[in-house]
Amino acid sequence: MGIWTIEGNERLEQEIRTAARRGTLGSAFILSGGADPMAAARFLTAAMECRGGEPPCGRCAACRKVEAGIHPDVIVVEDAEHKNISMEILRSVRSDAYILPNEGNRKVYIFPDCARLDAKSQNVLLKVLEDGPAHAAFLFCAQSSAQLLPTIRSRCVTLRLAEDGGLQTERAAAETLCDTLLSRDLLGLTAFFTGVETGKMKREELQELLVETREKLAETLTSDGGGRLTRRQRMEMAGVLERHIRQLRFNLGVGHAAGALSVELARIMRE
Repeated sequence: MGIWTIEGNERLEQEIRTAARRGTLGSAFILSGGADPMAAARFLTAAMECRGGEPPCGRCAACRKVEAGIHPDVIVVEDAEHKNISMEILRSVRSDAYILPNEGNRKVYIFPDCARLDAKSQNVLLKVLEDGPAHAAFLFCAQSSAQLLPTIRSRCVTLRLAEDGGLQTERAAAETLCDTLLSRDLLGLTAFFTGVETGKMKREELQELLVETREKLAETLTSDGGGRLTRRQRMEMAGVLERHIRQLRFNLGVGHAAGALSVELARIMRE
């Protein structure tokens, strides 16, 4: 299949192709979940660099160079000598981003494993994500977008990859949880987290679910979609979700997190 498809994510492929054709692809993406986020990163990179008619065409010189891993404007950011990517390498990336591309449409920086970016490392990249040049693009591959700081996530488009072509279950579950919170449905909240505990959800999946829910709650703070919750309650709930997202990075058990979340969110709903 090469880099010209994202197995099991046909709808995402089409969305990327359409955006590339219209010239509306963004400059910062988080590619999370799925069996191989790097495959999606290569597809997205080819779509950015393609000089053919239907990006990525797979036939033009730019596409062939991306496929062969020899495009001069595509940089895979790695560090074989350290556990985490060194500050020296990240500062070099930050400086290099302001230099014009050699021959491509963009300079694309791919981070194949965001587990190797600690909080300090991510903060080094924050400025270039905020105010970097239009020609620079950053692709972050992660098991879960929760591996990245909220300040990074807020500046990226998150593309959640399906594992096997099925529905993106965390997103659907997040909509259910958010609706349950906004309607102050205490029984529904208990049932939801009981299902999380008994449904053998992975830690990374729960992280992703909480990230999606927190972002949906945050959206209601700038709209009239607060349901039966006050602004203060929604802000407090978003804080509770963010705290548990951080705790789940350190191997907190899904059962323990689900139980604690049910209690804390119910308390806020009762106020």
